[in-house]
Parts: sequence; structure tokens; C-alpha cells
Amino acid sequence: MNPSLLICPVCSEPLAAHVKSYTCSNGHSFDTAKEGYLNLLLSHQRKSKNPGDDKAMILARRRFFDSGAFEPITKAIQHATSHLPHSTILDCGCGEGHFLGALSGTRFGVDVSKEAIRCAAKRYKDVTWIVANGMRDLPFTDHSLDVILSVLAPRNVEEFARTLKADGQLILGVPGPNHLIELRTLLTANASDFEEKADEAAEKCAPLFKEKNREALNYEVLLNKAQITDLIQMTPIFWNSSPEAKEEVQQLNELSVTISFVLLTLKQSDPTLHNPE
Repeated sequence: MNPSLLICPVCSEPLAAHVKSYTCSNGHSFDTAKEGYLNLLLSHQRKSKNPGDDKAMILARRRFFDSGAFEPITKAIQHATSHLPHSTILDCGCGEGHFLGALSGTRFGVDVSKEAIRCAAKRYKDVTWIVANGMRDLPFTDHSLDVILSVLAPRNVEEFARTLKADGQLILGVPGPNHLIELRTLLTANASDFEEKADEAAEKCAPLFKEKNREALNYEVLLNKAQITDLIQMTPIFWNSSPEAKEEVQQLNELSVTISFVLLTLKQSDPTLHNPE
């Protein structure tokens, strides 16, 4: 790893890597956790003591990904980055690390959840995992990243533009039409499709980014009882449905659900605005 890519969250000076810590020229120091990750989340950058997804949600997501239900999505993300085998990649809002762990290159994963980063670091040892608030200043130098991946996560468009190289690409993963419609219908009374999500994501990235490619994935998967339980717990559906509805769905032995997903690839509209000569 090139230590000059990372910057101090206090003063924005480059961070240098040591055996068990990172330090900047102003003397700010950040210890590496025993699992190998780096915590750069400052107290004023979080809204609670333990922000982000909790341990139960993270473990549910890990089990669900390991079950293979989202494997076509993983393969699509791999394909979208396959022409850049030696890239420097950031997964912003990486969760437990499944998608980034399936890629190659110099990889950085950022998430505000310490539990998510801890879980990722235990499995994927050759990735730099960082606890940080992706909706604040990203701890990377200007135009230092080849690829930024953001899958079902909040997007910090200004910071994406600052940290991406002039020819870098932003890859967004968003729900497609009728994603999980069967499960959402059972859990909520007002389930609607997600047809507008891809257009909405592209519009929110403008004018800093322009869309270059759009790939839609649509397939059905038969979930067993354990997968249904994990899927409920790992998504916002868990928080937006009643206990009675969750309990009723969790009694099902199996459920066929629609997986609908859109991968957007975007480039900077005017890289000179963020990459001056």
C-alpha cells in the first residue's frame, strides 16, 4: 500500500504507515486494531457512540452473501472492474466487505460501522479497512483513486469527485424495478417498485458526473427459511415493518423473490474542476 494515499482526518496531512500505527507530520497518531483495520472516525464525525449497522445486521448480511443469493451481482461488479486489474479501488459504505473482497487491485474499504469493518478485516486480510464517515471528508488525497464503488450506500458526490483520478470511474449499485417485491409486499402495506432509483442516482451525481454505462440484472431466487430471516434483518425492510409481519414471514419455509439490480458506471463531467494542472 502507498501510505501517501491516506490523509490525517485531523489536519489532512499524509499518513505514514508503521508496524502498528499510522502517523502524520503533525504528530497525530492512529493505532491499528488487532484485527488489522484503521479507525479514522473522529468523535465529532459521528451521531452516536456506535454509528452504522450493528453486529446482528452485519452477521446477517455476511451469512446471506455467503449463501450465494447475490452471486450474479458480485460477478457483475467483478466484470465492471475487470479491465482495470491494477487499480486503486475504494468501496465507500463497504459493510462487511463482500463485494470489495471479490475484486483485485489495491483496495480500501470505508464504513462508519466499526462492527462492519471488524468483520471485513477478519476475513479479507489483503485489504485496507478503515472506520470513517463516508459522508464527511474521505481520508484520501486528491485524485488518488481509480475506482470508487458504492453499492446500496449513501453517496458523497463532492468527495468522490475530489478523490477520483481524472480518468477514474464511479460505480453505483442501486435497486432495480421490483427488487425484493415479494418480500416487501408481505412486510409492508405500501410496497412500491424502485424503477426510478437508477435515474435518480445518476441525476444526483450530476453535474459532477455523467453516466457512461448502465447494466440491469433481473433474476429470481428461491430462499430458504434461514435466508429469509437474514434478508429481513440486513435490509431497511427490517425497520419499516411490524413485529407481527416479520414473525409471519419468518414462519415461511421458502419464498421465491425477485432480485433486480442496476449497476451504473459514471465518469467525471469536467475533471479539471477537481484535478487542476
